[in-house]
Amino acid sequence: MSTSAEPVGEVRAPYRMKPGNRARVTLAISLAVVLAIVAVAVFAPWLAPHNPDTMFPNGLSAAGAPLGPSREFPLGTDQFGRDELSRLLYGGRPALLISLTAAVASSVIGLVLGTAAGYLGGWVDTLITRFINVLMSFPLTLFAVAIVLIVSPRLINLIIIIAAIYWTYTARLVRAEILTLREQEFTTAAYALGASPWRIMLRHLAPNVLDTVVVRTVLTVAQVFLLESGLSYLGVGVQPPTPDWGLMIAQSQNYYSTDPGLVLYPGLAIVVTVIAITQVGESYRALRRRH
Repeated sequence: MSTSAEPVGEVRAPYRMKPGNRARVTLAISLAVVLAIVAVAVFAPWLAPHNPDTMFPNGLSAAGAPLGPSREFPLGTDQFGRDELSRLLYGGRPALLISLTAAVASSVIGLVLGTAAGYLGGWVDTLITRFINVLMSFPLTLFAVAIVLIVSPRLINLIIIIAAIYWTYTARLVRAEILTLREQEFTTAAYALGASPWRIMLRHLAPNVLDTVVVRTVLTVAQVFLLESGLSYLGVGVQPPTPDWGLMIAQSQNYYSTDPGLVLYPGLAIVVTVIAITQVGESYRALRRRH
């Protein structure tokens, strides 16, 4: 009796996404999440079911405790009888405004000073570098808290203080790249043709470090967002009754055991926002490295 060997099917290796495609997918998903969060913050007045500052007479139980989710209050109420969903929708607005504005301002300052230090060298480089080292020797959070306590926790003050701290990171990165770029042939050719130092810095050097600045700006947004939430949690950031996720956690932490949603909702919003913004920056940097 003869037997015939049956053909064995080809074993295919499991599909593995290429690093470049993985970075593109991560960038697309993260960017979609960030845009959705920004859209919610911008359109909060139209999305929120109630005024976030209204203390409803029926917003507390007979014992004066926050209410759980209901048709009128989908996520329940806080300890003051205010709608939790409305405050959650509004809560990202201060942090996004502060983080975006402070990050852009710090990047502009860092780009200008880092370019000047790297190209001009000499006493300019020494002065800027020493100043950077002094600022970066302080713990950022404690330094920010100390300055806010000296002035006042107004929105504009928070933006100025944070921008005055975070420009150092951009300046160090830009300076390091400019030190390399100033030795390149195109820089030497521009100088030989009579271009002034400021023209060389603005027209030839600064555009070549914009990718680095963009990535650093996005990552700074995430860092500042987390810092702002921490400052609000400590009571030196956004002040009540303005809805802010960090402030909401601080005000509701005593109710964590009885109504954990009051802490978990804003906490989860902070985590998702910071992770999404960070992934946008990291994915963009990974794509730029491959090109």
